[in-house]
Amino acid sequence: MDRYLMYLRKSRLDTDYDEVSVEETLSRHRQILDRFCKDKKLNVVEVLEEVVSGESLAARPKMLRLLELVSTGMYAGVVCMDIERLSRGSSMEAGYIMQILQTNYCKIITPGKTYDLQNESDEQFTDMKFMFSRYELKTINKRLVRGRNQSASEGKFMGSMAPYGYRPYKLAGQKGNSLRIEPEEAKVVQMIFDMYGKQGMGYNAIAYALNDMHIPARKGEWSQTSIVNILTNEVYLGKIRWRREPVKKVVKDGFLAKTRILNDDYELYDGLHEPIITEEQWKMVKAAQKKRNHASVNTDRQLQNPFAGILVCGKCGAIMKRTVPDKRRNPTPWFRCTTRGCDCKIIKCEVVENSIRDAMQEWLDEYTIQIEADQQPKVDPIATALEAVRGQLTQLQLQQENICEYLEKGVYTIDMFTKRNASLVKEIHQLQSAEADLLRQQNESSQKKQETIQIIPTTQHILESYPILSPAEKNRLWKLVMKKATVYRSQDDILTVNIYPNLPK
Repeated sequence: MDRYLMYLRKSRLDTDYDEVSVEETLSRHRQILDRFCKDKKLNVVEVLEEVVSGESLAARPKMLRLLELVSTGMYAGVVCMDIERLSRGSSMEAGYIMQILQTNYCKIITPGKTYDLQNESDEQFTDMKFMFSRYELKTINKRLVRGRNQSASEGKFMGSMAPYGYRPYKLAGQKGNSLRIEPEEAKVVQMIFDMYGKQGMGYNAIAYALNDMHIPARKGEWSQTSIVNILTNEVYLGKIRWRREPVKKVVKDGFLAKTRILNDDYELYDGLHEPIITEEQWKMVKAAQKKRNHASVNTDRQLQNPFAGILVCGKCGAIMKRTVPDKRRNPTPWFRCTTRGCDCKIIKCEVVENSIRDAMQEWLDEYTIQIEADQQPKVDPIATALEAVRGQLTQLQLQQENICEYLEKGVYTIDMFTKRNASLVKEIHQLQSAEADLLRQQNESSQKKQETIQIIPTTQHILESYPILSPAEKNRLWKLVMKKATVYRSQDDILTVNIYPNLPK
């Protein structure tokens, strides 16, 4: 007896438009599909259900599980409410889903229609459904973004977690949230601003002092990072920061995923919440930060640390500082963690350099093999999708020519022609937009491949010429190929080194 999988998905984004909850909708869909499978005598052996956006495969564990099961070749079809439930993501990801289903002879079964991807017309129709679904998602997202931008400009709190010193609450009689002061935490916030601005204490010193006073942080203990986050957040002035960490799409493990990047050019609005600090406190902290960040330095001094701005402690994440204990008696340079109390032992700079060079060489060897393998001819999902779109465009243009002939021969009335032509024009425009988008993706993919390959000769140059490079030259070149490196020497003298190559996003 044939085996089938059932897949149900709903996005929480839909709650802005539906009167019922996502969970209720999914339950209703499950009942419909259960009845459908019972009537059609479909043997469903596993049900996969998730509440996520359909835009990214990386964020859809149940879909990834479904593709894993389909790849075994043991399933005759996937039952879902409609094709759009399978993918609203990029053309590349939609093509990937299609490829898995098609190569494993797995049908898409909905209450309205069964799609056999071995059939050319069904395959083309599915491609178009995926494409139109993607554009529908873009429209929804644009509407949501407009709504969130408007809410932020009105001073509403848009974050998922309230900053220290505040608690979120639902605004009465309208959509959205604001912030309410947490009195005890607010006192700590004021103390932090005074410690830095008036008393001249540094970030680490403030964190140690708070921990010594047994003042609880939201999570764990106070750290340099948590203090910096408070002292640089305009929310305590009664402001709302918007688009400080915008979402950026990246390819991760072969799939489209989302990440957040820090944006210094963010928007600032007057919030509906009360401030915790005064303008005077804020300006005092800003002045102190500017003074510390622009302390006078000897411009004639040559850079001696090849890993300046790159090397951090593998235990606490603090900067590893290059030091020379005694230039006369012990001129050997060492790296030490700058966090007081961290148990990372000091490490000879030579040992760190050699370890990082070895790690980079090992990575380069593996990466070169990987790149060479990736260069082998394979199915290009973007090119495949582009070919499909262009084929559909050709068909629609032929249909346009045909309806013109039908009008001339009197088969079509002017009204019939007008309606049919308008429909065709709309579809053609959608396909042309899709074609342009695919061409853009193709260009970006080509550019990324070039950038991906370029890191190989650059890294080779560094490793081969390393002995003759100055520390400043090493630092400049390391920053080209490496985002950061972490090092940790335990109390048992076990050295752990990790490198993070600067691969294109």
